[in-house]
Amino acid sequence: MEQEIMAVLEPKEKIVWQDIVNRKVLSFYLIISLLIVIGISIFLFSKETIGYTSNDIPKTISGTTIGVIVLIIGVLSSLLIFFTNFVKKYVITNKRVLIKSGLIGTDFNSIYFTQIRSANVNVGLIDKIFSVGTLNIDTGKIETVQSGSGRNQSSRTQTAYDKLLHIEKPYEVYKYFQKTLTGREESLYSGRADREHNPKAYRK
Repeated sequence: MEQEIMAVLEPKEKIVWQDIVNRKVLSFYLIISLLIVIGISIFLFSKETIGYTSNDIPKTISGTTIGVIVLIIGVLSSLLIFFTNFVKKYVITNKRVLIKSGLIGTDFNSIYFTQIRSANVNVGLIDKIFSVGTLNIDTGKIETVQSGSGRNQSSRTQTAYDKLLHIEKPYEVYKYFQKTLTGREESLYSGRADREHNPKAYRK
């Protein structure tokens, strides 16, 4: 067990599950994103000049220049996303969820079970292929999403989930959450809210 994780655990807090973002899924998305970036760059390289308008003045720029810029930014962005998710680690204890992240320093996002409203599992096509899934945790946070542009621009709010991305056996983790949340509700209704719920632990 990593020392950073052990250092943030509270007295009598025990780890019942831990996992990382699936490496096969990360590698797949990295390869696809690099292929897309390279494909766009090759297309731009094939253009001698590309026209654009600045302050209502028609201008041109070398296709090679744009291609190089797209290639550099695209490769760096793809690698940044890859390594950002590569260093993530997910831990569930008998009290909370810990999400460890950070490329340079170590950051922790701590979500106590008392903060969680609900949880759900999302399994996309790629997740299905690699037998993984993403667990979405709802703690009541919302985010504003902008759509459209100019006069047609609009905004809406939606749930901002904390996510355990591309984990193995997501439905087992989901069942654990449901058991924990159900136990908490039963304790509240029975007047035992001050007692700590201690579900049967399992380790990956």
